[in-house]
Amino acid sequence: MISIRSAISRSVIAGRRPSNAAAAFLQANVPFPPSSSSERNDDSTASFSVRHLSSPAYRRYKLKSISGHKVFKPTIGAHQLGIQTPTLEVARDMGKTMSEMENEPLVVIAEMGNHSARAEVLRRHIMATDFIDYNEACKVEEKIAVENRQGASMFLLSYKCGIAVAMVLGIGAFPMVFHEGIAKAFNTDWVTMDIPPPDELDTMLETGIWTWNWMEPFLGTCSFTLLCLQFTRQQIINLGSKPITKRLIDRRANRLYESYPQYEKHILHNYIETSPLKP
Repeated sequence: MISIRSAISRSVIAGRRPSNAAAAFLQANVPFPPSSSSERNDDSTASFSVRHLSSPAYRRYKLKSISGHKVFKPTIGAHQLGIQTPTLEVARDMGKTMSEMENEPLVVIAEMGNHSARAEVLRRHIMATDFIDYNEACKVEEKIAVENRQGASMFLLSYKCGIAVAMVLGIGAFPMVFHEGIAKAFNTDWVTMDIPPPDELDTMLETGIWTWNWMEPFLGTCSFTLLCLQFTRQQIINLGSKPITKRLIDRRANRLYESYPQYEKHILHNYIETSPLKP
C-alpha cells in the first residue's frame, strides 16, 4: 500500500497521470523503457524511479562486487536428479566454530539457548563497544566468566543438598523395604509392629509385604508432596513469576551489570542464563 501511494505521488510530481493504482505501482517498480527521448537521456531520473536498483540490499551487493568480496556462498545444487552431495568448495566454506558464523544465524542459535553462540555474541558485542580485536574481546569475556563464577559455591549449596537427599532416600528405600535385618531394626526403634512368624519372612518379597505397612504411607506422602510442589512451580511460571533458579540468575546478572555497565543488559543476561557455574 505504501509503494502504491509512493508511485502515485511520483507520477503526480512528474506531471504524469496514471490510469490506475496498479499501473502506477508497475511504473515505479518495473524498469520500463522511458517514453520520451528526454527521459532516455536522464539516467539519474531512470535509476531513481527503479526501486530495486536503489535498495540497501542491492547497494551492498554492488559494494561487495566492486571490492572483490565473495558475494554468493557456494551451495549444493538441487536441480539435478537424485541425492546431491556437497562439493569440495562447499565443504571448505563450512564454518567449524561459532567465530566463523555470520551475525544473523549466530543470533538465531543464541536465542535458541546455545551457550557457545551466546558467548560468541558477547565477544562481538565487546568488540563493537570497546573497539578492540577478537583476541582482546576473548580475554574480556573470560574475565566476565570468572567473575560470574565468584561465590558460586553458595548458589550450588542448595542444589548439592537436594541431590544428596534424593540419592540417599532413593537408594535407601530398597533396603528399608526388602532387607529383613534393617526392617526388624527399624521396626524395633520406630514402628513397634508385631513381627510375623519366620516362615512368612523367607523371601525379600514376603519381607516387603510386611514392611509396606509402614513404608507405604511415608513413600506415598512424599510422592504426593513432590507432585504438589511441581504443580505449584508450574503455576508460578504460568503467572510470569520467577522461581528460585531464575532469581539466582537475576542476582548474578545484576552483579555483572554493576561491574560492566557499558555492555547491553540482555546480552549479559543471556550469557549468564546458560553459563555453567562450575569451571
